[in-house]
Amino acid sequence: MTFSLAQIEAFACVVECGSITHAAKRMNKDRTTVSELLDYLELDLGYTLFDRHCRPFALTERGSLLYRRARLFLHEAKAFSYLAMQQQKQPPHTLTLSYDIFTPRALLATLAEECHRQGIQLNLCYQDRQDAEQALQNGESDIGIYQAVNKSVSERFKWRAVGSIEMGVYASPGLFAHRPVSQLSLAACNQLIPNKSLDDSLARRLQIADRVQFVNDAVLLESLLKKGAGWAFLPVHVLEGRQSQIERVATEMGKGGIVHTMVAIWQPGQAGHPIIHQVLDRITELFAAN
Repeated sequence: MTFSLAQIEAFACVVECGSITHAAKRMNKDRTTVSELLDYLELDLGYTLFDRHCRPFALTERGSLLYRRARLFLHEAKAFSYLAMQQQKQPPHTLTLSYDIFTPRALLATLAEECHRQGIQLNLCYQDRQDAEQALQNGESDIGIYQAVNKSVSERFKWRAVGSIEMGVYASPGLFAHRPVSQLSLAACNQLIPNKSLDDSLARRLQIADRVQFVNDAVLLESLLKKGAGWAFLPVHVLEGRQSQIERVATEMGKGGIVHTMVAIWQPGQAGHPIIHQVLDRITELFAAN
């Protein structure tokens, strides 16, 4: 046995208006339609809801019990309708952002929290840039934040500078006997690279040692550095605000770290994500604030 929303609405409206005629006016329907809805409802139920000899109509005992349920149901239906319309006006958004060890984690956490408050689910995917570009091309990612490279970006992508990061030399305290450490000493020691590969443009900026070891797992990288397996160029934000058994090492290159530009890359023409530029603007603001 099934009942339509129109039948339940007609029943409640007749109760509240006292007559079929007045209920028809409120519902903006003709009297015959409302009368038929009520008749079919009573027929389906197998019992009468009103004493129609009274003016205005009087509810039967069963009708009185059913009316309270009907009114609660109509409130739920109205709430559902409102929610459905809001979803149509403001569809939920999901964005996936790709990043690597060079992207500040505090910035990502703040961005994810702000997106959540705006009804945007921000998925965060840790991966090297070459994997991120493939993910962008396949539609598996929407934005990537990586170090700028001195080469033209594929025509498939758009890019913009969003900020910069400072990088320094990090190692276990006992790896180098003398401070500041010379470039010759750095070159003679194993260098850990926090990527699974290094293109030529990044190698010219980041690679000093002849012997390099690629480790694109941030936890494993820190573990190897603690054990004295080598040294690494790392962004200073990686260890900021927490205790660690590795430290920033003073070198003959000077006290100031190396500053690298960070860029956002994305595929143009993503009509399904009109909020991408809004998120990109906020990323730029967060970099500037830090």
